[in-house]
Amino acid sequence: MSRPEQKSGMSLSRRLLIGVLPAAVMFVVLMAFFTSARLEDSRRDLAESSQLFADSLAPALEYAVVSGNRGALEQVLRQSLRRSKAEWLRVTDVVGEEIGFVGNSTESGDRTAGSPMIYSAEILQEPVELSSGTDWLAGQWNFSTGSLRVGTLEVAVSPRILEERQQEVLWSSLSVGIAMLLFTMLLVNHFLSAIFRAINQLSGRVNLLMQGDYEEQPIETHGGGREIASIQQQLNQLALHLGQARESRESREKTLALSETAREKAEHASQAKSEFLAGMSQELRTPLKGVLGMIDLVHEEPLSKQQMDYLETARKSTQDLMTVISDMLDFAQMENGHFELAHQEFDLRNLISNCAASYRLAAEQQGLMLELHFQGSWPEKALVLGDSARVRQVLAGLLGNSLKYTTDGYISVRASWSSADAKQAVLNCTVSDSGSNNAGQRLDNLLPHYEQSLAGTATRMQASSGLGLSMVQRLVELMGGHVQVDTDLGQGAYFRFDLPFQLSGED
Repeated sequence: MSRPEQKSGMSLSRRLLIGVLPAAVMFVVLMAFFTSARLEDSRRDLAESSQLFADSLAPALEYAVVSGNRGALEQVLRQSLRRSKAEWLRVTDVVGEEIGFVGNSTESGDRTAGSPMIYSAEILQEPVELSSGTDWLAGQWNFSTGSLRVGTLEVAVSPRILEERQQEVLWSSLSVGIAMLLFTMLLVNHFLSAIFRAINQLSGRVNLLMQGDYEEQPIETHGGGREIASIQQQLNQLALHLGQARESRESREKTLALSETAREKAEHASQAKSEFLAGMSQELRTPLKGVLGMIDLVHEEPLSKQQMDYLETARKSTQDLMTVISDMLDFAQMENGHFELAHQEFDLRNLISNCAASYRLAAEQQGLMLELHFQGSWPEKALVLGDSARVRQVLAGLLGNSLKYTTDGYISVRASWSSADAKQAVLNCTVSDSGSNNAGQRLDNLLPHYEQSLAGTATRMQASSGLGLSMVQRLVELMGGHVQVDTDLGQGAYFRFDLPFQLSGED
């Protein structure tokens, strides 16, 4: 199930443009600052140049003012006006009366039109002190320190000149600023377009990966930068790993499918085998019961001792065969899952004693000593709930196995009782013998599969009841217990099983 798409509030391009905004604001602020500085510089330059013009022209007017030659004065003023940017020039005497005026407009009203900027300079007469004697022809003279003001020069500059200069500054600043801004935007757009194009390619590559396209894609080395190229290379490596993972998964799925088919075939074969064993067991038990019945009838007839021995051997063999068939039926029921354990009250200690007593005579006939030891704090009546027949079958199977392979020595049964709590108890039972063992190895645990169980005691299986030890293992496991076997070369075998029981309420 795909997750719903989450829409972000702002695209990456807009975020990058917003990131450029502070730089643009800083650029505008700096442009405004430098433009204002240039405007102030233009005003100051105009003022300084106008004042310098007035200061330079004033000494040239000294002679015309002192001599009263107004024609010469106006001529000098007119020539100076043409060479300057002044609106008009005016000269006044010491009392403030106008003695000369030259302007672009001679009308008196134009002198104050537009509030011109006026710069003034005093016209000074410098006295000359000649030296005494005939040395004055040598060109040596001294000026006194006092100066006499004979007039004032006024230079009027129109505000239009300042406005024109400021407009030039503004237009030049705007043109340069706009050109720089456009160039910067084009440059940023070029790099951002390359980055966005690379990001879109990465997005498309990820979509292809999500759709299962794991083909290697070419790496773009231009425009996106080393970082984008590194991401593209990593995506190619990811695609390679995903492709390998898909192939491995498909291979595992095929293997699992084959394994599942094999398992189903094995289950069908096992079920068919179990059904066959169950059917054969049922079919064989009926004639064997008839054979045992006939043996019992013959046993009542008068027979010689040799005939009685033959008859007893036939009875024992038939009973052994019945035991094998019963084990086969139980085993088939276990395989089919139809085997059910009884849940009834019985005395566990009494059951163990009776089972050991039933094998004591057979052990003595073989010259063996059968020992039974109860260890732990056994109660007087160990009443538990369980399947007494199956517990007896487990112990009988181990005792029968020991009797079959022990020709000299002993068979020892040790039963230990431990109470986990007021409702649970555990039986720890060991059956050891001094019989021979051809395996020559020590096993810590029974193998989990019944075909391989008790591999170290294979020599014991070849002449025994066949399914005896396997039945022991399966029965103990069904009752919630565990079986262990130890075998030492020349020192017999050691079997141990643990069974949990629920205590009876009457105990």
